[in-house]
Amino acid sequence: MAVTTNSDHVAGTRVAWGIWIALLAVMAAVGSAMFAAGGGAASGDRVTGVATGVAMSPGATGDGAACSCCEDAVSGGPPIHTPATADATAERLGERLQLTDPPPAPTTTTTTTTVPPPVQVPANSGKGRRIVYSKADQRVWLVTGNEVVERTYLVSGSRSPNLPTPGEYEVFSRSETSFSLADPDIVWRFMVRFTTGPAGDNIGFHEIPVDQNTGDPVQSEAELGRPRSAGCVRQATDDAIYLWGWAPIGTRVVVLP
Repeated sequence: MAVTTNSDHVAGTRVAWGIWIALLAVMAAVGSAMFAAGGGAASGDRVTGVATGVAMSPGATGDGAACSCCEDAVSGGPPIHTPATADATAERLGERLQLTDPPPAPTTTTTTTTVPPPVQVPANSGKGRRIVYSKADQRVWLVTGNEVVERTYLVSGSRSPNLPTPGEYEVFSRSETSFSLADPDIVWRFMVRFTTGPAGDNIGFHEIPVDQNTGDPVQSEAELGRPRSAGCVRQATDDAIYLWGWAPIGTRVVVLP
């Protein structure tokens, strides 16, 4: 019969304790692993909402508010991934801006300008191609053979009510330059003569005279429309050039009161 010694008992106890310690170590390791795995899953869920692409409304904001105008746009559609960057926030804001109504088009204002009818040639001024000069209106009309007013403009005629005498005349002489017999320093261009005064001096249409001593015109074009001359009919430069080319010798001139 074998006898168990104290040393054998101690050895057996030590082995048992060693096994229990090993088991505890294994259980601790397994528990740690399970705990770590459970924590990782929870952390992963939180990450999934940002980085792994859980579907979110493009109108969703950090405080949970939503843009109602975007909900219908994404209903039933594919998932939309929402990046978590500053640029992505700007992109989302940009998407929302694109969904708003565009600003109204600028209002166009149409201005209607009423153009006055052309000045009609006075009655009782004759027929056919002619120059009509009205002393009362201080105006000239260039009338074509079919009674169309080709050009009309203001002039400055004689200060004397008797020059020239109303009636019908013809162009009898033309000079590209001329001067005043009373004052040779007063000169003008585009002289178209059609009558003479009581002293035999010529009367015609011409440009506003210029004083050779100063180089200044004796009146301004703005003053046309008022009697300013000693007998002739003064015109603006453009009008004087036009009549010069329009009225050859023999052109009829009708002077009205």
